[in-house]
Amino acid sequence: MTESEFSWEVALEFADKLVYNHTNIHLKDIEVTVLQASWEGLTYQQIADNYGYSAEYLNKDIGYKLWHKLTEALGIGEKVSKQNFKEALKRVWKEHQGIGNAIAQTPQLSLLPSDSFYIERPPLEERCLTEITQPGCLLRIKAPLQMGKTELMSRILYYASHQGYRTVELNLRDAIAADFSKLDLFLQWLCTSITETLQVSYPVIEHWHKSLGNSKIKCRTYFEKYLLAGNNPLVLALDEVDKMFPYPEIAGEFLGMLRTWHEDAKTRPLWRQLRLVVLHTQAYTQLDINQSPFNAGTEVNLPDFTAEQILLLAKQYGLDWDLDRVTLLRKMVGGNPYLVGEAIKQLVPEKKSVEEVLQTAHTAWGIYRYHLQKHYQNLLANSQLGAAFKKVVLADTPVEFDSLLNQDTAVKLNDLGLVNLSHKSATPRYELYRLYFRQRCQENDL
Repeated sequence: MTESEFSWEVALEFADKLVYNHTNIHLKDIEVTVLQASWEGLTYQQIADNYGYSAEYLNKDIGYKLWHKLTEALGIGEKVSKQNFKEALKRVWKEHQGIGNAIAQTPQLSLLPSDSFYIERPPLEERCLTEITQPGCLLRIKAPLQMGKTELMSRILYYASHQGYRTVELNLRDAIAADFSKLDLFLQWLCTSITETLQVSYPVIEHWHKSLGNSKIKCRTYFEKYLLAGNNPLVLALDEVDKMFPYPEIAGEFLGMLRTWHEDAKTRPLWRQLRLVVLHTQAYTQLDINQSPFNAGTEVNLPDFTAEQILLLAKQYGLDWDLDRVTLLRKMVGGNPYLVGEAIKQLVPEKKSVEEVLQTAHTAWGIYRYHLQKHYQNLLANSQLGAAFKKVVLADTPVEFDSLLNQDTAVKLNDLGLVNLSHKSATPRYELYRLYFRQRCQENDL
């Protein structure tokens, strides 16, 4: 786009994006009215005569706040006014043109938040940033607990917000049991949560009472009327989607809706505004494959850290490690980001050796006790999984699938991060799990 193409429409979109990035709130209708009239050279009195307001109100209230917003959003160290706003916007817009073109071609990892303890796993991050800019995208991040799903999601949302997108992060853990009792209540919770996150006052309950059709239709029309209207895409990230799996009627209907919304983007321009990010540990297998969102869109599986990535993390904590120490740690916990990180954090203040930390790592008083107890409780809650995993940890060789460790059970254990699967057989994912759960079995606790 050339300088001569800096039209009113371009200026409005640019100004609104800057203000939203700075305040998380879009320009109000009356602010847009004042901005457009000022763009056309009208005085406050002329604007008042045309639109039925008082000139004093437009000048001292609306105008004063508008120019202050633009001053803060532009960040050029110059006070923006009715007289100079057009040139100020144009100058900053020209500066952003080069940046915008570069972003359009390649995601800029430099735009991500500076977190020295976040270890990138190329090309995973760049792939996600590219995908989130695609209209109507569905990005599925699947990994066991504590593999870094939420951290990756946060970086995606941070990047998206710097593209001028509206971003909403919802964790299904925040929904209570009553919200899952009926589809109608869950969808109202969803719409209300999004609305409150965006800090807008769209009438969810009023829309529900006045709209025709079933709950899914009401939810769709609410999105279309309030959440997807406008020029700014909406990125909706849903964390811990597994929390709804125990409610099959709700899960089936809602997950089918996500698939439909994603498919609608191919033929309905409005739904191209919605970008979905879904985080989950397990796949939901009770839904027809043609209705499930888990075989649509782009799936991202989070791998373990490599030896080089572990070295980098240790260095960022101030540890001078070599590959021998990394190899020792990986023999116990592989490259699991959480387990590796906990070991490194333990070494920093206490000046212990890797050997000392790992000596008790698999015990009920070791550094991983809470992580291991969480897995232990999950297995106790599902006797079939517990019995199958017991067979795996007691074996010294890979366990072939059979009536006890069938494929479905093996996949669930894999989704939990407890086993590795290969050629219809399973082994404990980490030596840590073999040692801890073998001891539990010997004590008849599993």
